[in-house]
Amino acid sequence: MTGGEAIVATLKLVGIDTIFGIPGVHTGGFYDAIYAEPSIRHVMTRHEQGAAFMADGYARASGRVACLSTITGPGVTNAATGLGEARADSSPILHIASTLDPATHGHDVGELHELHDQSGVLQSIVGHHQLVHSIQEIPEAVIRAVQHMRTTRPGPASIEIPLALLTDHAPVNLPAAPLMPDLTPNPASITQAAQMLAQASCPVIYAGGGAMDAGTALVAIAERLRAPVLTTYTGKGAFPESHALSIGCKMRQDETAYDFLRSCDVALVVGCRLGHRTTDGGALPLPSQLIQIDIDASSIGHARKTTIGIEADASEALAALLEEDLGEPKDVDQHNVQRLRLNQGYSAANPDSALILEALRSVMPPDAVLVNDMTMVGYDAPKYFTLDHPRSFMFPNYFGTLGFSLPAAIGAQVACPGRTIVSISGDGGFLFTSEELATAVREQLPIIAIVSDDGLYAAIDRHQRRTFNDRTLDMRLTNPDFVKLAESYGMPGVAVSDPDSLARETQTAANRDGPSLIVYELSNRQTCQ
Repeated sequence: MTGGEAIVATLKLVGIDTIFGIPGVHTGGFYDAIYAEPSIRHVMTRHEQGAAFMADGYARASGRVACLSTITGPGVTNAATGLGEARADSSPILHIASTLDPATHGHDVGELHELHDQSGVLQSIVGHHQLVHSIQEIPEAVIRAVQHMRTTRPGPASIEIPLALLTDHAPVNLPAAPLMPDLTPNPASITQAAQMLAQASCPVIYAGGGAMDAGTALVAIAERLRAPVLTTYTGKGAFPESHALSIGCKMRQDETAYDFLRSCDVALVVGCRLGHRTTDGGALPLPSQLIQIDIDASSIGHARKTTIGIEADASEALAALLEEDLGEPKDVDQHNVQRLRLNQGYSAANPDSALILEALRSVMPPDAVLVNDMTMVGYDAPKYFTLDHPRSFMFPNYFGTLGFSLPAAIGAQVACPGRTIVSISGDGGFLFTSEELATAVREQLPIIAIVSDDGLYAAIDRHQRRTFNDRTLDMRLTNPDFVKLAESYGMPGVAVSDPDSLARETQTAANRDGPSLIVYELSNRQTCQ
């Protein structure tokens, strides 16, 4: 096999059938192998950053490992932001990158696409990295990367393959398909956790992204304990928000949630590493008696001292807990749970957010996916856009990059062709990756791209004014006509300015076979004179 053929054969072996990327002279051997394998779908994008975001959206929507291909040098650095986002929010992406001859690394010899320390760049942003030196190493490298993503906190894994190997030939022995390792919990830890929960008077469950595929067991344990459930942004959807025990998604610096948590005596934290963003910099008043379930041992007790740590897959750990004596169900004030879920004291980031998000919810199917960008309406979405299905909500939570939403929605639609996918971006962030409308048109993907237009970098403007005594540079934006931009790509575009029109146009767009763009002109819209 050539090195390119070895990659493709191993991708098939591990169940990967879709690749996002842009062909280049430094990946020609890989793409020639893709050309010869009709079962592999290649989604050609307009920028490597968009390709990385698409792979991220694919992984978040499906739970499967996504695949990204980039050339040496600028391909790697262009994709770096998307890989950083995937690392921060735990999305499994297998990144195949070409590289120059390892013998020249660090010598600045002036080759095309040379990057002084490409391996160093990748090692700083991915969770697993390997530079291969022979064609025979490629299958094991791919399998090792996939196994790493499946057995610890998911995130991107990069494999660098020297250019010459992609077209050279060598004998290759493909190993057997990899087996999933044992991710069951330690029985002693389960028994200890069960005893603590049985003795609790007011337990609470805090679910993160690691609980996303443990919904059945999560509901069962909550009902068995009668324990209210709070989710993180990345965990939103892991527990149905219409459930009587749901207190919704934790909003930042939320005193309503804080007051409730101060009354709890035991916290069961499932699939959440309790990072800075999900604990408000450590201010979140979780009980001192804390049980943490996580597939990644290094996350347990890393950010917050735990009483009991359980290294295991969330579904396996919760199922094991259900086999234990958890005592009598707790007394729970249902009116208080409902009050917490409604959270009437929440102050919206944008005055139009509630109406926009409620209008979308009214016409989007229950299993539709809302993909948010870093935008004012997106900041309010965890509160106002309620949902009951897992993998139905995306937000660039930790890395917090602008431009995530549109390409991530494209990736989600590739992964889940039968689901309605809606992207919502601000006018500022939308133009970071708006060129990927071309990809949606090329692939005829029926995504619905919504741009909330206030003519302003609103979040930055607000921060500057609040922090520096109302002083700020001019943050108003000079934008194109977004409707004409959509039409220039050959897709329908429309502008609306009220929730009823938004709902109507979203419903119309959902019945199309290709993409649509809707511009929502916000009530506080600015103009640049």
